[in-house]
Amino acid sequence: MKVLELMNPRAVTVGPKTPLHKILKLMLHHHLNDVVVVDSEQRPLGMVTYSDLARKVLPSQAELMEHQEYVVDGSLMEDRVKDITRITVDAIMTRDVISVSPDLEALKAAATMTANRVKQLPVVQDHKVVGIISHTDISWGVMLRYSDCMRD
Repeated sequence: MKVLELMNPRAVTVGPKTPLHKILKLMLHHHLNDVVVVDSEQRPLGMVTYSDLARKVLPSQAELMEHQEYVVDGSLMEDRVKDITRITVDAIMTRDVISVSPDLEALKAAATMTANRVKQLPVVQDHKVVGIISHTDISWGVMLRYSDCMRD
């Protein structure tokens, strides 16, 4: 079973200068955990995940200790979040993107995800993003394929 058989061909992509507030809207609207950052020719530059956004938008414990007024006055926290959501994705994206080919065996892609502690990978062909595949896509694909073998 190849990545091509299980991938989602509609990877959501954004440019590197896209503000975080637009990425948040995209992720909420499409129920996404990640967005691929691409250049004008659809070549991958980076990825941003829900976890990346949460780490940037929500204050760390150290920041809360330094700015205790955030706990006391919620409007200050909202101002902080508004400021942060104006920055562009290239400021927080993961730049060393691991990608896979559509011709790769799906279980090898799953092993790559596990080894690199990621849940999804962009699928790249001829240096351009052509889809995205997740650990869930592969798991379900494998289970569905082999469920016929397990009939009583």
